[in-house]
Amino acid sequence: MGLRKFNNKVVTMTDVDNQTFEGICLFEDKHTFDEEYNALSVKTGLRWMRLFENEILKVEIADKIDRSKSP
Repeated sequence: MGLRKFNNKVVTMTDVDNQTFEGICLFEDKHTFDEEYNALSVKTGLRWMRLFENEILKVEIADKIDRSKSP
C-alpha cells in the first residue's frame, strides 16, 4: 500500500476492526522507526492514533470525500 502519499493530508482511515479515524495524517517509514511495517499516524482531537499498514483497511483523502458530497 502506498502510504507515503497520505503524509500531511487530512484523511479518513478505516482499520481492520472497522473503526474510523479522521484527521491530519503523518507517514512513518518502517526503516526510520525500526518497525516491520510502514504506518500512518492520524491526529484525532488531542490524541494520535498509529496504524500499521497491515491494520489499515481503507484510507481516503478527506477533501476528495467532501467534494463528492457537494451538490
